[in-house]
Amino acid sequence: MSNILEIKNLTKKFGDFTAVEDVNFSVKDGGFFSILGSSGCGKSTLLRIIAGFEPETEGEVIIRGESMKGVPPEKRPVNIVFQHLALFPMMNVRENVAFGLKRLKLSNTEIDSRVNEMLSRVGLEGYEKKDVTALSGGQKQRVAIARSLVMKPSILLLDEPLGALDRKLREHMKVELKLLQREIGTTFIYITHDQSEALVMSDEIAVMHEGRFEQIDTPRNLYKNPKTAFVAGFVGDSNRFELSRTEGDTLITNKGWSINKKSSMAEPKVLYIRPEALIINPSEGLTDVETFGITIKTILFDGSNTKLATTVTGTTEELLISLPQNAEFDGLSEGQTLQVGVHINDLKCY
Repeated sequence: MSNILEIKNLTKKFGDFTAVEDVNFSVKDGGFFSILGSSGCGKSTLLRIIAGFEPETEGEVIIRGESMKGVPPEKRPVNIVFQHLALFPMMNVRENVAFGLKRLKLSNTEIDSRVNEMLSRVGLEGYEKKDVTALSGGQKQRVAIARSLVMKPSILLLDEPLGALDRKLREHMKVELKLLQREIGTTFIYITHDQSEALVMSDEIAVMHEGRFEQIDTPRNLYKNPKTAFVAGFVGDSNRFELSRTEGDTLITNKGWSINKKSSMAEPKVLYIRPEALIINPSEGLTDVETFGITIKTILFDGSNTKLATTVTGTTEELLISLPQNAEFDGLSEGQTLQVGVHINDLKCY
């Protein structure tokens, strides 16, 4: 599969402030590529550069093999969906979707054909005459996407499009967007600060921090094998421990917890352990598994995401442990002591 977008040595400065610094990446044609980062990391600036709304200070944006240097937004083969959608409230659904086509002065027959096809593909058949102000949040989202896709862009840019929706609708729309992108086949570049959105929908994710990319990887590899301390702490839940020193193959935390882990680093500074990597009452004979005692402080019930807040025996180190799904732990109680194990590959040092 060929690359539809290439970003080469891209830098954007606003005076003395560098918003995007020497970013390089490529996106495959028909892929779903997400840029994940906290507010202010530079991800929206990067999107605006790709769209042509901001000029780059250095570097180059290449779409389908052609440099976009000096190409204005309206002549780039991209379209953009913003968080607040920017639908026209005085227009109905059909008029919103047809707006860009009318500006191209296409024939009414062509406009009707493309609008009807797109509304069908986003699941809004029969909504043509509906007032957009009467639609649900998810329906408005689909109108905004249809309005962009009907223009047949090579790339659809989405800038935190689910941010204004309530949590339940966001969960639903994550699946809807993924299925829609797969059906239509248009390349999506998706900006978000929500790791769950990125992990669920993306083929590849770039984690952005302070203007730079920390790691570009598949969702699974990003989660299982974070390359930097920032990625380990930002993507998914993790227990974080400051390390005071190492003695041979033993890591010693600032609060006195000792655990064996051979590290290739000369002086690791921090240790991460994911809550779900911890095994309650591990079976004897497991290889490469470190075991230790914990005391339950409290049980944090959240259905399938229930966790134990604990302390490591003999220390003041606090440790969150995820309970396995579909497992019965009715006998657990505050103050109870348990043995816990963790595979040495799940001890991540930085």
